Amino acid sequence: MYLFTQSIRSLISVTETEINRISEAFRYIEITKGQHLLKENTICKEYYFLESGLLRLVYNIDNKEETSWVISEGTFFTEIISLKSKKPTAMCIEALEFSVVLSIDEGKLDGLCSQVKSFERYLRLTWEKNLHQAIQMKLLQQFSSAQERYEALLKDRDLVQRIPQKYLASILGITPYSLSRLRRSRKM
Repeated sequence: MYLFTQSIRSLISVTETEINRISEAFRYIEITKGQHLLKENTICKEYYFLESGLLRLVYNIDNKEETSWVISEGTFFTEIISLKSKKPTAMCIEALEFSVVLSIDEGKLDGLCSQVKSFERYLRLTWEKNLHQAIQMKLLQQFSSAQERYEALLKDRDLVQRIPQKYLASILGITPYSLSRLRRSRKM
């Protein structure tokens, strides 16, 4: 839980007692490569923090898998559509490598926020960051070329190197062949 507690301390002021209370509220989950944290057609009831590893968001569209995004270490996340609507999700969350996830159900999170008021600020700041990233990605997808989208992703080289090429192409909205051409043209 080191990364989680560091993430909290970087955004809010908390006592050691509060950190312990927060940490104790979360459940520790290990996921092997290829295993699902959340399966398609199930209802998401939890919030998550990725302590280590790499996850991908996968949609099945016309019997074809599409990777919409990846989740890397230090991210607090959920499948918000399913969580809030209480309806089955149209996606799954799959581990791309061995991953450690911290999990808390919605009711327990509400109780935690009542006990540790400053934790609500952490959540707000985290969701603002996540929303900012989602909007930036949407704008890139809508108004940028594949080359520009690829260049934007390359700003985090370590992450890009961990994503298999076929999933990276899916995130960029291009074919693996087009991604190969982009990569080749960049080397010239």
